[in-house]
Amino acid sequence: MMAKEWKKSWSNTRSLNDLVEMGLLHNQELGGWRAPEGESYPDPRAGEIVVFEDYFKRGFGVPIHPFLQGLLLYYEIKICIRHPNSILLVSTFIHLCEAYVGIEPHFDLFCYLFCLRKKGAVGGSKIVGGVYLNLRDGMKNRYLSYPWNTSLTKWYKRWFYIREEPGSTTFCDVGYVPEKRVS
Repeated sequence: MMAKEWKKSWSNTRSLNDLVEMGLLHNQELGGWRAPEGESYPDPRAGEIVVFEDYFKRGFGVPIHPFLQGLLLYYEIKICIRHPNSILLVSTFIHLCEAYVGIEPHFDLFCYLFCLRKKGAVGGSKIVGGVYLNLRDGMKNRYLSYPWNTSLTKWYKRWFYIREEPGSTTFCDVGYVPEKRVS
């Protein structure tokens, strides 16, 4: 199962230091990240989570925002099964609420605008990027006009480890396959 769901990581110390230079990731000492250096599938150490480089290019940060942690708990999903464009959508929503509307991100508003959907065709990954957030039908004209589902090439091959913040609920069980809920 692991070999099918995960691809050998292309992330390395150099690519992660590039994220540091871009100001998207803390340095190794402060951020607690570790490059997998060609591992075929994740084997995080205690206190680490698996994340993707493209998450950071779309607004992901550590410590993980409480609103994102709440969404992960609500949908009963782990951080590693989110597609990077879902990270962009959540980070934009948080910024819109906090910087423009002047409120904490509002859960009911988020659920009114967005829904969680299963990604891909039959035989696609059920773990790595297995779900994504999308505007609900009829909401396109009620929210920001932006190409949320931009194409990403080989994003799922750029995974690495980062230290999980104490008390965080974003752990990534690299073998967990989410079950579809009736609700």
